Amino acid sequence: MFINIHTHRQIYDAKLELVNQHPESTEKSSFYSYGLHPWHLQKDEVRWQLEQMNRISGEKNCLAIGECGLDKVCTTDFDLQTEVFEEQIKLANAINKPLIVHCVKAFNELINCLNMNDNKVPVIIHGYNNNENIAKMLNDHGYYFSFGKALLSYDSNASKVIKKTGRKQLFLETDDSDLSIKYVYKKASELLGIEEEILKEQIKLNFEALFKRKL
Repeated sequence: MFINIHTHRQIYDAKLELVNQHPESTEKSSFYSYGLHPWHLQKDEVRWQLEQMNRISGEKNCLAIGECGLDKVCTTDFDLQTEVFEEQIKLANAINKPLIVHCVKAFNELINCLNMNDNKVPVIIHGYNNNENIAKMLNDHGYYFSFGKALLSYDSNASKVIKKTGRKQLFLETDDSDLSIKYVYKKASELLGIEEEILKEQIKLNFEALFKRKL
């Protein structure tokens, strides 16, 4: 069983694909996450976007809030990013759904936002490709890691960190690439030195534990 925890389009090559949705999404999918990405925030539209999110996030096939988060590289005002991310943390906790997080060069601020808003829901850091020190800090807070196409790049941070991440904190994804999740699983099992079937079973168990849903 293949599980793709974060994709921007339904590829139909996994048992479960959690498709990223947002206020401008038109693609329908069986299961999805819904969130406001820091790249696409506009101050004059935030109220409407939050209203949309509050309405759609309660649907039973919406399994998580996100992707959402903080990004110091994009041009969006960082105070606005923080304000909207905090609203999504509050919503996720109110409806008890995990957060799928995008974070670029703002991990200290991310952790601070989660702590200051008394976050109790699971946090998945998607597309992880940062160094081992940041990974240890995130791991110490009990966050989950989702690895994607960076695993296929020689000597990437992701290919090193996955070997030190607890298997119970692990997910795999394709994000916005056209890559099959099957290649990501194959590479991850090689890097971990385990059979692919063992990896599949572990991620299935991780999903069931985090989302409280049997597959």
